[in-house]
Amino acid sequence: MNKRKFNLTGIFAFIVALLVLVAVVPINIIFNIYDKNYDMTPDSLYSLSDTTTELMEEVSDTPIEIYFMSKLEYIRDDASFLTLYHTLDQLAEYDNVTLKTVVPDEDPALVESLTSVGNLTVSEADILVKSGNTIKKIAFQALYPYGEDGYTVYAGEELLAGAIRIVTNGTLPKIYFLTGHGEKTINDNYKAYAEMLKATNNYEACELDLSASDAVPEDAAIVFLAGPQTDISDGEKEKLLDFAEKGGAMAFFMAPTDSDVIFKNVEEILLQYEIQMQYNILEETNTDMMLNNVLGEQDPRTFRVDYTPSSDSYTVDLTTEINNLVASSGLIGGISNTRTFTGVDAGSQYIEKSSIVSTAATADQLTGAYSYTTQSIPYGGNETTAEYAKAMNGTTLSPAYYSYNKQNGSKIIAVGTTDVLDSEKLSVSIAMTQQLVQNSLIWLFNSDMDMDIGSKSMAFDYMVFPNADKAESTLRIFTVFPIVIAAFGLIVWLRRRYS
Repeated sequence: MNKRKFNLTGIFAFIVALLVLVAVVPINIIFNIYDKNYDMTPDSLYSLSDTTTELMEEVSDTPIEIYFMSKLEYIRDDASFLTLYHTLDQLAEYDNVTLKTVVPDEDPALVESLTSVGNLTVSEADILVKSGNTIKKIAFQALYPYGEDGYTVYAGEELLAGAIRIVTNGTLPKIYFLTGHGEKTINDNYKAYAEMLKATNNYEACELDLSASDAVPEDAAIVFLAGPQTDISDGEKEKLLDFAEKGGAMAFFMAPTDSDVIFKNVEEILLQYEIQMQYNILEETNTDMMLNNVLGEQDPRTFRVDYTPSSDSYTVDLTTEINNLVASSGLIGGISNTRTFTGVDAGSQYIEKSSIVSTAATADQLTGAYSYTTQSIPYGGNETTAEYAKAMNGTTLSPAYYSYNKQNGSKIIAVGTTDVLDSEKLSVSIAMTQQLVQNSLIWLFNSDMDMDIGSKSMAFDYMVFPNADKAESTLRIFTVFPIVIAAFGLIVWLRRRYS
């Protein structure tokens, strides 16, 4: 009598498949009912980092309002922006956080009440983070920048956490305009620029009499010296150098002065960064290169310029973005009422410097040869500086420089005009140079506080197929084939269940 063989293989496979279905289906139903998700992405795209959760616990007693300038369902229903939705949704779970959606066109009164606090401008899907009287704006386009590999990354959590840190501290980064040297004032001349600093970069503009202070204030992000008519004192120079030694940032807007004043102390600071200031004013001799001034009149002191291209030999790139903007928009680069600077090679391994604005060369219509038609005219200073100014003609001239001390982290920009700051002098012709200055300020001091969260990768693995047939056959392998195998196993088990 043959023994009956009892094969458990088919039964085991069937039971496992059945258990998987029994487990997975109810779990999915339960998670859908309670709207629960587990973030299994490599960079935890849809979860708050430990840094953010620790920050929220730290500020748990401080009321925070987050205004999203659109409807949440727009980003909830779009897979490209689901990361932002989850960040906002999880922040809103904290008791001290109130998340509000505002459609600017539908509630202009609320938008006005919010933006008037900081002279801000907002666009669709921008975010405002508010605590007390301090508001930080996050532009929507800043939430999804491009990474080094050219793919979009998510920076939303980093920016939101930084904004929360800033507004709960109660102050915005400050730019101090030095006074006491015959400069124009914020209220009389630079008010519109100060408002733009706050609206676009979230900087607070203040005036500072450094001679009456022991040091540059600790909350200083950048120190401006804008259009002085006299030199700074020895004491002020030492305070600025001490600020620089601690990694400070400075911007020198040294408009030409028609006087015999020598800016000895200012020059000593610039020379620390291997930049030499010239006592001149530039005039264009080629009418084709002249531009209109603020009165709409062609002016030899308002003329075309180039924005010096960056190169791989430098770590700082301040001009590529503005050059791309000029190329794509058809606008032109221009500057007005400016002096120039030159680089000094002192051999320091720690100083990186470069021109960021330079005079443009013109081609002779007959020969095609290029020449420089912008003239360096002696202006202010003394006989020695006048000789230097005259000797610069026939070459490229640089109205603006940047310099970076890699040892102590300090940074400066030197610009030969204040017209980019002065609402009474600002013309359309120099708008691109003003934008370059704005971009340079972000390099000097980024008002978005670094929370060390970083941008999160949104790249996913993918397969490339040579044609549709190959894609369909691969799809069949991964979908139809497992189903066929499962069906075959079921048939085998049914036929052998009594064997």
